[in-house]
Amino acid sequence: MSNIPPQNPYQQPLMYATPTPLTSTPQKNQSLAIIALVTGILSVVIGWACCMFIPLSITAVITGLLGMQRVSNGTGEGYGMAVTGVILGGGTMLLYGALFAYIYFEAQSGINNFNNY
Repeated sequence: MSNIPPQNPYQQPLMYATPTPLTSTPQKNQSLAIIALVTGILSVVIGWACCMFIPLSITAVITGLLGMQRVSNGTGEGYGMAVTGVILGGGTMLLYGALFAYIYFEAQSGINNFNNY
């Protein structure tokens, strides 16, 4: 005697669904937006050290603009990060540029005042 229950002759046979192929949508690239954000933050934080604001700000602005262009073409994402990188890079460039110009012209006026005596 076996312990296998008898099969029901009226039962539907088990049907297995055919596997559907996984259609993966292409991943949208956001590397330029991330680079813009990181270099924009770094230009604000360590921009004063050895005039590092110049290459960091330029990198943030350029990669941010390229990232925004990629988002508008539909091949990328991270528009907010790209815009933030452009704003931080451009703002840092203006801020440190104005600060160094002020220091430079103050030093020039001090030298001119010294020569007048």
